[in-house]
Amino acid sequence: MTKTIAAIIGTFFALFLLIFTLNLFGLGMTSFFAPKYRAVENKVFQESEQYSQGMVRDLENLQLEYIKADKEGKQSIRAIVLHRFSVYPEEKMPYNLRVFYNQLKQGN
Repeated sequence: MTKTIAAIIGTFFALFLLIFTLNLFGLGMTSFFAPKYRAVENKVFQESEQYSQGMVRDLENLQLEYIKADKEGKQSIRAIVLHRFSVYPEEKMPYNLRVFYNQLKQGN
């Protein structure tokens, strides 16, 4: 009777230890692979056509805001425009945006 109870308690303890170890292993695997999965998802998103179209549209809107602004407004918007343009590859920009970005970088 005592050996049976000890065996049942030992089995539960071993089962608990096995589950805990498997969860810990799963956590370790997730922490190792999650950044890699996220990087791939992010790269796929940035190479998507929707992302490119949206960024070009945003950059064109920023260009229009810059053009419409007065002299003081242009100075205040310039840093924001340069930052937003810097996160999008120049080779993917339409010609007019590339010219506008290069003019801003040169200080014109």
